[in-house]
Amino acid sequence: MSVPNLITCEVDGIQYLLHPQILGSTEAPIKADQVIPVLLLTEEELNGTPEQIGQLLQYYVDTDDVCSPSFTDILVEKPSKKSSSLSPSSSKATYRLLQTVAARTSYGTTNPEDDPQDEDDDLPSGPYFLSGPNLHQAYRLYPDTQDAFVHGMIPNDVHNLSTGGFQAVSFLASSSSDSMSKTIPVPSRHYTRFPPASTAQAAAQKQKRPTSPIRGKRTTLTDGLELLGTQTTLACRAFVATYPPATETDAYVQRLLREGAVLVGKTKTSQLRIGNSLWPETHFPANPRGTMRSTGGDFFDCGSGRGAGTGVGSASAVAGYGWLEYAVGGNADSAVRESGNRYGLYGLRRSLTLTAVPDNDKSSPGRDDCVGIFGRSLHDLLIMARCTFPGVDGSGSVKGSSGNTAVKRILYLDYVKDQKLECSMDVFVNALERHLGVDRTIINLDEEWEKYRVKRGLEFSLSETARLLYDLNHYHEYADFRKDYQEKFHSSRGLADLEAQSSWSSARAHEKQHKHLQDQVKTFRDWFEQHILKSKSEDTEEGDTIIVIPDVSFHPKEHITGFFGRMLGFEDMLSSQMATPQLSVPFTQKPGDWLGDEQNYTPVVASVIGPKLTAKTLITLVADALKASGLPTSVQPGPLCFPLPTSTSAYDNDRHPKEPAERKLHDIRVSPEEEGHDNHSTGLNQEPGSTGGSRPDKKDFDDDGETLALAKSSLHIEVDVS
Repeated sequence: MSVPNLITCEVDGIQYLLHPQILGSTEAPIKADQVIPVLLLTEEELNGTPEQIGQLLQYYVDTDDVCSPSFTDILVEKPSKKSSSLSPSSSKATYRLLQTVAARTSYGTTNPEDDPQDEDDDLPSGPYFLSGPNLHQAYRLYPDTQDAFVHGMIPNDVHNLSTGGFQAVSFLASSSSDSMSKTIPVPSRHYTRFPPASTAQAAAQKQKRPTSPIRGKRTTLTDGLELLGTQTTLACRAFVATYPPATETDAYVQRLLREGAVLVGKTKTSQLRIGNSLWPETHFPANPRGTMRSTGGDFFDCGSGRGAGTGVGSASAVAGYGWLEYAVGGNADSAVRESGNRYGLYGLRRSLTLTAVPDNDKSSPGRDDCVGIFGRSLHDLLIMARCTFPGVDGSGSVKGSSGNTAVKRILYLDYVKDQKLECSMDVFVNALERHLGVDRTIINLDEEWEKYRVKRGLEFSLSETARLLYDLNHYHEYADFRKDYQEKFHSSRGLADLEAQSSWSSARAHEKQHKHLQDQVKTFRDWFEQHILKSKSEDTEEGDTIIVIPDVSFHPKEHITGFFGRMLGFEDMLSSQMATPQLSVPFTQKPGDWLGDEQNYTPVVASVIGPKLTAKTLITLVADALKASGLPTSVQPGPLCFPLPTSTSAYDNDRHPKEPAERKLHDIRVSPEEEGHDNHSTGLNQEPGSTGGSRPDKKDFDDDGETLALAKSSLHIEVDVS
């Protein structure tokens, strides 16, 4: 899948790729076979004093992981449209850009038809390479040590991302320590930034055209999404052999490009999105949070990715790589919730109506599949939801019109009792109770459903129904693939692995029951809405209940039916069947076994289901509650979700300098001996001077590009729109 004739080089010990597109030429006397790193600056930027220019060069290095110090050794001046008699004040070797390849950029332009032509949008200041006299964008090659990616990718035309398509790139790392890892090309952050805020050029550009908050944010796509020019593999060689690279781009991906997100690669899914694939034809992504999770004496393989289906590669990338901001995954079989639990990430399954909508933002043709997003903070997740899920919240709200919460019930799903789980989950649920002024209602869905089933004389097993319906949906989803493969190769041999074949065999045996099985699930859905959710209250029409699901990795699985080890329980069905948003929230971590000289820590993650069409306000509500109780609203990449007591962090959840906290997050974990202690008002990670009040003067982007003040709350999620 590698693209030939691409040039790579090494600068300051870092591997780079030269984008093949020529953006301009210079007067530099450089041989055609020479590759030299340079820093492109505008004439205005180079007309400062030597001290100012020195500070400017340091700014470009300090604020970008692509621009290493060697790029500042040679400068290229981009002349302005207005002639100037001033000469550069820098002592650095400086060459003048003679001509540029004119093109209109579509990068991050939400309304391109109204945006005037601006040459600085086409060729922004930042690090570049000269190959001979020609100017090329610089891409840093990061090794994919997590094995999370199918491939990296670069745009065919850096000026027209939406229509130009992409090409897959898969180089092996040149470093001896990472020589077995493919590399992911990542462009400079300066290509999507305005110039430093102190320049008049920056002020003029910002005043002329506001930009999306996710402009320049590095993002991955799940392999199930179509992107023009790239291959969809679904971890299946037969699928790759059957279909060529994509000839169009999915609606959700087009929206990401319009908002200015930087797409860096496609991440792995299990084969044909089977929930617990054995990954027969590709290696499963690693889990940086640890290799094993303890479940009361039993161990549960968290590093294999099994059971995480369409979300595993996306979650692995965001959990492991600090250079990446977002990942887009699929949500077949509750993959967002499960991957969020395993990888200690904030994940959102968006709310969709049960009936089809125009673009539906699906990551596959599956009936219950939809796009899910992952991030390392609730702040970032809210930004991504606002920018790429327009109109999702509709009239639904978990906030009342006066700013008071509309939530009147917290349903806590009660599983088999586990003392460690209950102690940990109490911290989270207590935070919601205090913020909402509502006590939890504990409910055991298994018992309640059994009572209703017996009372109504219903004979079917819900778990068996869910399993068979899953098989049938998967069978029909890949009907065209089976047909196309048969027509092309005149055989069905090698079509898919044993798990898929077994699922399809089960589906064929129960084909006549499809409608009956759907009716059984509808019976469950109606029962849940009428007897559990009680969504139609006297005060609100959109629902007054949120549901909290404990981290399933802590409790035994006797209450759920396994299918090749895959979980098919109530928690897997709720969000997709009720068409509601579901949010994964890591809030502490649990000490585990020692691995060599280091102790393993496992994230503890709660899942929250909100009323229909409340995805964004659900994020805000949960973030408000956590911040008010001193619980974290962000995680870090790497083995630990949160710093240990001996670790120091200079920034709080929203990346502002913080004061030392009395207790570290690690100490919030409640053990049975500490149940009597107060663990909910420690004031962890509070912003200095925070009073818990609202700050309505701060603004955030709404779906239509306009700004609005966030709802009054004890946590103000700030969005930088500057």
